[in-house]
Formats: sequence, structure tokens, C-alpha cells
Amino acid sequence: MSTKEDFKYWEKFFQSLQMTYYSLLAVPLFMFAIVFLRAENGSSKILSISPSIEDTVVLIVTVLALVEILALHYITARNYKEAAKGENLLFKMKKYRSATMVKYVGLAIYQIITVIVFGMTYHNGLMGLFTGLLLYSSFFRPELPNARKALKLTKEEYQKIDYKTGLLT
Repeated sequence: MSTKEDFKYWEKFFQSLQMTYYSLLAVPLFMFAIVFLRAENGSSKILSISPSIEDTVVLIVTVLALVEILALHYITARNYKEAAKGENLLFKMKKYRSATMVKYVGLAIYQIITVIVFGMTYHNGLMGLFTGLLLYSSFFRPELPNARKALKLTKEEYQKIDYKTGLLT
């Protein structure tokens, strides 16, 4: 494969990865916007739970979110470390993609759970939790520099996938 074809491959690779990432962020965010607007409009809760257990449910959801974030972060870091040991750049990047997708699918599912519970309680703490999950997602999004750092790519490996600045050299 020529250098120009390599850059096109990696450009498509990251564009696909990023489109999936942004889609996984957009679905829960859209759902949250609907529920939030309902709450702000004074509409009734989507599914009501007993007020006596609302705080307990919110606490459980929050604690489980923290456990999930730690677990996903640990699993992803372990998978990145395993991928970094690979000899082949294509192998490393495919492992990077699969580890990243596990992380963001897990986060999207938990964001949806948070939105559902928010729709049942309209508890302000869940708005904060949802925002925190979005912020966490944005700090570790799948981009070239994050892939380089996560996989500990050499300068030569990074230059092969650097479709942004590599085209100029």
C-alpha cells in the first residue's frame, strides 16, 4: 500500500470510530434532553416510583455509575496495554477499536439507565451524574493523540496513522 493509501485507510478508520463514538453520545443526550424538558415544563414523571425510595434509588444508581466507570477504565486500560504488546500496527489499532467500543457502549448503556431513572425521579443529582458521565466520555474520546498515548506508539507507528499532519510531509 502506498503512503497516500495508508493515510486514507487510517483517516477512514478514525472517522468510523469517531462517528460511532458520537452516535453513542448522541442517543442518551437526546433522551436526556426530552426528559429534562419534560421536567422543566412541569410534566408528570414518565414512570413514578415511591418518593420514600427515590433517594435510595439515586444513591444506588450513582454508586453503580462510579463502579462502572472504574471497571470500564480498568478493563480498557488493560486491553490497551495488551494491544500495545502487539507487533503489528493494524493488530494494535483493531484492539484499540474493540476496547474503545466496549468502553463507550458500556457508558452509553449506563447513561440511558441514568436518563430512565431521572425520568422516574426528576432528581437533580441524576442531572449531575449524567453530566459527569458525558464529561468523562469527552476526556477520553478516540482521537489520534489518545490512541498514541494509550498504545504507547513509537514515532514511526504514529507517523503511519497520522492522517492529519502526515499528509503534509
